[in-house]
Amino acid sequence: MTKKIFAIVIAALVCVSFVFSASAYTQQYVIDYADKLSSSEIEELDLFAEKIEAVYGITVLFCITEGTGDVTVDEFAAQTYGDYTDNENGIIIVHDDWNKEYSTFAWGNAEEILTDAAVGSMINAYDSNDRYYGGIYACYELAEEYLENGYSGGYVYDGEPLNNGTDIIGASEEKDGVSIIWLPVSLGIGLLIGFLIINGIASKNKSVKMQENATVYTRPGSMVITGSADNFLYNNVERREKPKQTESKNN
Repeated sequence: MTKKIFAIVIAALVCVSFVFSASAYTQQYVIDYADKLSSSEIEELDLFAEKIEAVYGITVLFCITEGTGDVTVDEFAAQTYGDYTDNENGIIIVHDDWNKEYSTFAWGNAEEILTDAAVGSMINAYDSNDRYYGGIYACYELAEEYLENGYSGGYVYDGEPLNNGTDIIGASEEKDGVSIIWLPVSLGIGLLIGFLIINGIASKNKSVKMQENATVYTRPGSMVITGSADNFLYNNVERREKPKQTESKNN
C-alpha cells in the first residue's frame, strides 16, 4: 500500500512540473539566425511583441538572417512565419543582413492595418536606430502605435533615445500566463522528484536493520542443544597407567 501511495505522489509531482514548464514557455517573436542579439535582448523584445499580440491580436515577428539559402527572401519570410506562429493575423519582417535586403509577409487583419507605407516606416525606424536591439524595439513601438491609432503618415526620427525600460516593464506586467520565475520553480520540483526517487530506491537496500540482541537473527527453537560430545579428528589418544612410586629402604 505504501508503494502505491509513493507512486501516486511521484506521478502527481511530475504532472505539476510539466504544467509549470509548459506555462512558463514564451513564444518566440524575434528570430535571430545571424546571432546579433543577446538572449536577454531577445527575451525583452519577445515580451514587447507578446504584449502587442495580447492587446491587438496581431502577431509581429522580426527575423534577422544572413542569406536565405536556395529560396528567395519573400519565400523565406512566408516559410519562417508559418514555422513560428499559427496566428492568421500577423506580419513578419525579415532583414537579410548579408544581402542588405528586407522582405515582409502579412496575413489577415495585419495586412489591412499595417499597410505597405506603415511597414516601410517601421523598417525606416529599424534602420534609423542602433542595430539590432534598438532598431527592432523602435519597429515594435511603431507597430503598437499604428495598431492603436492607425497609420497617419511617415516615420520621423527625432534623435531622442528610446525609453526602453518603461515599455518592457509594462510588457512584463501585462504578460498573460505564468511568470518566467516558474522556470527555477520547475527545476526545483524536478530535483525534488529525483531526490524522492533515489531515496525510495535506497530505502529498499535497507531490508535488515542492526539489532542489539543476537537472538533476533535466529529462528526460535533452532539453537536448542540436546547433546554434546568431544570429537577429535586426526589425533591418536593413548592411555597408559601411571606407575606407582616405591619407597626406598635404608639398610
